Amino acid sequence: MKDRTDSPRDTDGRAAALAAFDRRDDGADLAGLTEHAPARAAVPRADDEPVTASLRFEHDDLGLAVRVLAPARGPEGAAARSVHGQLTGHVDEADLRVRRPGRSFGVRVGPDGRFVVTGLGRGPLSLEVRRPGRAPVITAWFTV
Repeated sequence: MKDRTDSPRDTDGRAAALAAFDRRDDGADLAGLTEHAPARAAVPRADDEPVTASLRFEHDDLGLAVRVLAPARGPEGAAARSVHGQLTGHVDEADLRVRRPGRSFGVRVGPDGRFVVTGLGRGPLSLEVRRPGRAPVITAWFTV
C-alpha cells in the first residue's frame, strides 16, 4: 500500500470540514446570517487597500455585525487578516470567543460592544457569544 502524505492545504481543509460538524456546540443556538456583502473580486493590486466582506448575524435580541479585512500583501508577502465587529442587544457581561478548527480563544469586548481580532491567517472562523443565564450563540463558519 502506498503511503499518503497530505499537503498542509489538504489538512487545513479537512480540519475545517470536521470543525463544521463538531458536536460540542449542540447546546448552542445558531445566529442566522441576515446580511452578507461579499468581498470584491480578487485582482492583482499594488496598493494597501483592504479587501472586505461584511456579515450580520442575528438571534433573538442579539446582533453581531462583522467586517473582514484582508489587506494587500506587504513586502514580506504575508497578508494578516482581521475581523472588526460589534455586538448589539443585551450584551452586558457578554463573553466572545473566536473559534478556529481545533482551537478557540477569547476576545475583549468593549463597553460599546465593539471588538477587534487581528493577526489572523486565512481560513475558517466562527464566533461564539456567551451571556449569563442564556444558551451560547454561535455563528456559522465563514472564511477570513
